[in-house]
Amino acid sequence: MPLEPEIQAHLTRLASQPAATLGDLNAYREGAARSAWTLPRRDLPIAGKRDLQIPTPDAALPARLYAPLGEGPTGLLVYFHGGGWAASDLDTHDALCTDLCSVSGVRVLSVAYRLAPEFKFPLPLDDCWHATLWAAQNAAELGADPARLAVGGDSAGGNLAAAATLRARDAGEPKLTAQLLIYPATELSRTDTPSYRDNADGYGLSAEAMRAFTRLYLKTPEDALHPHASPLLAPNLSGLPPALILTAEYDPLRDDGMLYAEALTKAGTEATHLPGPGLIHTFARLAAISPGSATNMDAAAEWLKKTLN
Repeated sequence: MPLEPEIQAHLTRLASQPAATLGDLNAYREGAARSAWTLPRRDLPIAGKRDLQIPTPDAALPARLYAPLGEGPTGLLVYFHGGGWAASDLDTHDALCTDLCSVSGVRVLSVAYRLAPEFKFPLPLDDCWHATLWAAQNAAELGADPARLAVGGDSAGGNLAAAATLRARDAGEPKLTAQLLIYPATELSRTDTPSYRDNADGYGLSAEAMRAFTRLYLKTPEDALHPHASPLLAPNLSGLPPALILTAEYDPLRDDGMLYAEALTKAGTEATHLPGPGLIHTFARLAAISPGSATNMDAAAEWLKKTLN
């Protein structure tokens, strides 16, 4: 279907702003932070949020805990932000996490993993796995039930969430109940899918930008063949928790998410694919201005409510 009018208006606004390029990474990071749509929907309250530090063997990771209205322990979603493994932070995804928390009624722990290229694969994934393990071990202090633990993320964060789920299965801990993957990158070795060709430019995330992000993240091209970098290439996708995978019609990564849902289902893992007609990459952060984005994110939150509560 055509681009949603509100999405088209958003792209027009972005086109009128100075373009940030990956040639100057610091400027790109600043530009990405400025251009992020960070307003939560005002009709979706939460009980509160607080910043904390997650200790890991390599670094203390900034994190933000979102608590829903109500009493008693809830499920917990450990969330990893998008940004090409190289940009974004807790603030760029504050509205997204606020909305997920409010609609789902579960706690959300947003984690700021270390960024590439200063910290290349697999270090950001190490951070995400250690943060998830810490969340499981400290769930009671977070007001959560360790038996109702999920991971999630958007774009690069969706890639990290999928890889952390594989790692948790293989390590035997932590035990995960669900995985929420929002337009995830699932195969970094391939950029010739129909969605890469059809949506190469003009819809926010370009195909060339995605290739550049991948080069920043990986130490060598061969790393793209590792299943922790490209979960779609994992030889075994069985024994994983149920997944909800959201994609956008006008997104180079659309087929990454669709193919991963199909591969999970074929392996016997429960997977639901929710397409986003008329939407673009980053729609998860556009719920305050885009009805289609709000509808899809509410569906994701309702899935979390059903799965974790």
